[in-house]
Amino acid sequence: MTDINNLYSRVHSHISELHAFDAASKFGNLTKAAQQLRLTQPALSQKIKRLESFVGEPLFLRQNRGVSLTQAGVALHEAIQNSLANIHDVFEQIEARKAIRRVRISTDFAFAGHWLIPRLANLRDHFQDLDIQVVTSQTPGDPLDIQSDLVISLQDPDKTTDDDKKSHILFTEEVMAICSPKFLEENGPITMPRDLFDLPLLNLSASPEAPWHNWDSWFAQLGLEGKKNKASISLSNYTLILQAALGHQGVALGWRGLIEEYIDQGLLVPACTETIHSSRAYIMRLRKGSGPHVQNTFSWISKQ
Repeated sequence: MTDINNLYSRVHSHISELHAFDAASKFGNLTKAAQQLRLTQPALSQKIKRLESFVGEPLFLRQNRGVSLTQAGVALHEAIQNSLANIHDVFEQIEARKAIRRVRISTDFAFAGHWLIPRLANLRDHFQDLDIQVVTSQTPGDPLDIQSDLVISLQDPDKTTDDDKKSHILFTEEVMAICSPKFLEENGPITMPRDLFDLPLLNLSASPEAPWHNWDSWFAQLGLEGKKNKASISLSNYTLILQAALGHQGVALGWRGLIEEYIDQGLLVPACTETIHSSRAYIMRLRKGSGPHVQNTFSWISKQ
């Protein structure tokens, strides 16, 4: 393994020489290759000589009208040309992306559907030439992922504060029990949270590591223990949970910041008065090195 690492290090130190070799191979002429690379011909020749010294044999046959590859040169050029072409394509894609005013926002299904989407029209009107992409997952990825400009996720703030220019706390986790007015009328009154044990509960199914409250943790934070007397309904998407609650099928957990539209319209109501809080919050993070249009989007969302 040590020998492999040493060889990798030595090859890595000759990257610029390999680039010069590739250009000379394509043009078959050191003068033209040097012009392409904006080098003098002596400087290009020195790079080729250093690479040949590393390889241990000639890579070119010098001719009157240019150069041609030796057998070793042909083998080396075949090995590197696709890799260099792929690197060139990646850089072209990065440059093209920089030229387009685009912001890619990564967040979870619930936040996207019930906080971000209702505000997208205003965001589009404010930045009329901005290409907006929203990518959702159950748990958004690493905020440093180069594919996402902004990542909004429910997590512990740690040392993050609103003064941190690269992150912003949108709102903390505050969770209540909610249901439709019709369901409450038919199954109420619900005078205390323990009464919920006798009602069908709508549960957002997720892995045990999911960074949000579920019914077990909600009851536990209220200091309640006991066996639920009604079978629960588990759904994998928060939009489905709210649709089931709107359809009078049970009691759901509602997150402040995501359910206000339904509460304000009277479509959903608190099932009981108890609300619990956690140390978690919806936090928006800005990818390092983001362009001005991304930073402006970050500021706009922060003010909402």
